[in-house]
Amino acid sequence: MNKCKIIGGMLLAMGVVGSAAGAEAGDKRFYAGASIGEASADACDELKSLGATSCDDSDTGWKIFGGYQLTENFAAEGAWVDLGEVSATGPGGSAGIEIDGVMIDAKGILPINDQFGVFGKLGFIMWNADGTGGISGTDDDGTDLAYGLGAHYMFNEQLGIVGEWERFDLDGEDVDLLSAGAIIKF
Repeated sequence: MNKCKIIGGMLLAMGVVGSAAGAEAGDKRFYAGASIGEASADACDELKSLGATSCDDSDTGWKIFGGYQLTENFAAEGAWVDLGEVSATGPGGSAGIEIDGVMIDAKGILPINDQFGVFGKLGFIMWNADGTGGISGTDDDGTDLAYGLGAHYMFNEQLGIVGEWERFDLDGEDVDLLSAGAIIKF
């Protein structure tokens, strides 16, 4: 399925939900942001047991996200996430897998005070994995569970920072993303 259509559909759905919910004057219910951090998969032990002489299962990961806060304690969120690449070298050459996807989450929020809050997320990721190097041209995709924990701190009513840990269960293989980023409410 075309990723642009999925993202467009998510944004349209969030806009329809936002219009139907009728935000009060001054409420900042829509939010958007971007985060960057480290994505890691626990793949090197298995790859080395299969003959890899070197392996790297950590890479820079990032995401662009947006959502709509329905209540003080609940939000719906969508994101585009890039989980980087797992690569290995063996006697036959080098190969890697690059992973990205679209996420949709339900987000439970516990405000600690007006600026600081913690949250938990549960949803799914529609992912795509593309081969590089010796396995270039191969690909795989799927839809699997995604969940995470995080915290945000708002400097004012509009601007803040967010940090979170997320886990993606991709066909039984766990990939973690530990990231920090910026958030804007509008």
